[in-house]
Amino acid sequence: MSRSKLSKISKTIQTNLAIGLRKAQVYQRFKNLSVSEELLPQGDGTIRISPFDDYILFTLYEDVKEQSNPIDLSNVGKLYLSFIGENDTIRVPYYTNVKEVDLSQGQALFRISESDSKKILSLDNNNFYVSTQMVSENGSESDESVLYTGTFLSFADEAKESMTSKYDTLLEATTTEIAALNEKILVLEKEVANTDQTLAAMQTANNILADSNSEMANIIGELNKEVTSADAEAAVANAAAAQANAKSSALKGKLEEQTEAVRQLAATQMNNPQFLAGLGSLKINII
Repeated sequence: MSRSKLSKISKTIQTNLAIGLRKAQVYQRFKNLSVSEELLPQGDGTIRISPFDDYILFTLYEDVKEQSNPIDLSNVGKLYLSFIGENDTIRVPYYTNVKEVDLSQGQALFRISESDSKKILSLDNNNFYVSTQMVSENGSESDESVLYTGTFLSFADEAKESMTSKYDTLLEATTTEIAALNEKILVLEKEVANTDQTLAAMQTANNILADSNSEMANIIGELNKEVTSADAEAAVANAAAAQANAKSSALKGKLEEQTEAVRQLAATQMNNPQFLAGLGSLKINII
């Protein structure tokens, strides 16, 4: 793979991890790494550096037709993990003592010694570079080409960053929750306002009904008065009519008695000239 092609390849990093373990434990630890780590674009990868021996394992990918494929590192020459400061440069060569790491699958292992780790942590910047350098058969070396670049953190800085990240995540979640609660409060306030309007309308309706009931009571009272007055007048009229009927019956009876008396008297005195002469001046007194 030539340098010009390497400079044009879009690369991502899959796994980066600092492990403060000795050589005998290295591969066992690498073997347990997740194979589904997130692919990180150029510049987004972060590695951790401790003040001790560190082992950094990368899996480098290239994007071909929107697919990420491991870069075959078995024919790119020498691999280096470099840290470059203003006054110091630390170049760590590819670690070859672990056979199970497969260069053809884009895997690159670097061992940073304790002394180099301390130098790296003292640099004036936190950038790292994974680079390659071709070596010809006669031993001449080509210019160095960068495969991937990212940043490093000390374990102390990582802890601070982790706490800050947790705080920011918690703050974001709290802010989101507060916003959701505020929306619920607005909804409840609208419901309360609508309820107040409904209650006010119901109170108005109750007042109208109360006024209507009062008016109806007054009308019923007046009607009762009119009915009572009419009943009294009817009772008086009925009493007067009964009294008139009684008087009429009494007069009728007395008239019949007097008529009968006259008839009987006339029957006995028909032959009496004096009686007949007095008939012309007869008066009937009806009381």
